[in-house]
Amino acid sequence: MRREPDEIWDALDLRFGPVRTRAERGRRNVAVKQLREAGANPAEVEIAYQWCARNFTVFTEMALVSHFGRAQHEAMPVESPISIVRRMADGG
Repeated sequence: MRREPDEIWDALDLRFGPVRTRAERGRRNVAVKQLREAGANPAEVEIAYQWCARNFTVFTEMALVSHFGRAQHEAMPVESPISIVRRMADGG
């Protein structure tokens, strides 16, 4: 039986590999559910994966979920004070 495409599940599958046991499937389902609740998309899952890869030697889907918001926040560009002043001077 073929399952419906699920972009969040597939993004995790791409990085963590396919599940092979009932326990793995259960953990993946929990991670997918929580990422959906966060409004995640595959690009954000990749950002979180890359953040975890920089900060941990080994991690799971649940670690990715636990640090999802922080990873998104740290990925946001930060405007420098000088660019803020310039933008304000230009009327923006």
